[in-house]
Amino acid sequence: MSKSDKLKVQSTEFNKPVFIEIEEQVIKIENILESWHDTGCWWEGESEKAFYRVYCQDGGIREIFRDLSSGQWFLYRVYD
Repeated sequence: MSKSDKLKVQSTEFNKPVFIEIEEQVIKIENILESWHDTGCWWEGESEKAFYRVYCQDGGIREIFRDLSSGQWFLYRVYD
């Protein structure tokens, strides 16, 4: 899976991520390390995004985001 690939995410009623699915493997999010909103290139019509840096059950740290206009989740960054 590469940067900015669509991602399947199970979230709470408040859209906080709980599980992510990568290559047909469901991985529990143990902790949300940081969250923020970003509008990117708003002058080009880019929509607002909700970013989350998460620590996962598999020991990985990832940044994921939800496009607030479409509701779609994406993988943004994987930390080694």
